[in-house]
Amino acid sequence: MSLESLNIDVCCLSETRIQDSGEVLQIRSPSVDSKSLFYVRLSGDPVASSSGLAGVGTALSARAEAALIDWVPINSRLCAVRLESSINVRRNRREKRCLFVISAYALTDCSPDAVKDEFYHQLSVLLQKVRSTDIVVLAGDLNAQVGRLGTEESRLGDRWGLVGRSSDNGDRLLQLCTDHNLFLDSTSDSF
Repeated sequence: MSLESLNIDVCCLSETRIQDSGEVLQIRSPSVDSKSLFYVRLSGDPVASSSGLAGVGTALSARAEAALIDWVPINSRLCAVRLESSINVRRNRREKRCLFVISAYALTDCSPDAVKDEFYHQLSVLLQKVRSTDIVVLAGDLNAQVGRLGTEESRLGDRWGLVGRSSDNGDRLLQLCTDHNLFLDSTSDSF
């Protein structure tokens, strides 16, 4: 399987261990007869680069690359792209909207609270750059378990998940979703 065969236009990357946010890499699908190019942008910082840790980025299809409005590299754990798009608002009416896709790689639960606080602060600052008409997608590895959402939290997503399996990062993610009016979709399927 490949991004091309799955018709994926935007893919968030984690643990790239490459930190050069100034370069756009062009990669071709591994399929022998493929002519599809993907454009890879990576985000990092000098500290992470010297240790070879973390690294995030996005891989955009040619179609998504053509719709790219803005590339927002933050550090080795956060970056975003804003893409021009449109949605159906009524049967015969489309409306222009931007898709704001954040690629995130959160620290693990065993990381110090101060470092996790800084990550979620930077993520919150990034979310403040979102326009009211943008469609927001937060994707990547958030190292969070939210468990089964309670009645009060059900507006954040469907109520699937394991009872009692919430983690500190899960609580932080739920608070972020509450603060920024985000919907959790990774918990919407029963496994």
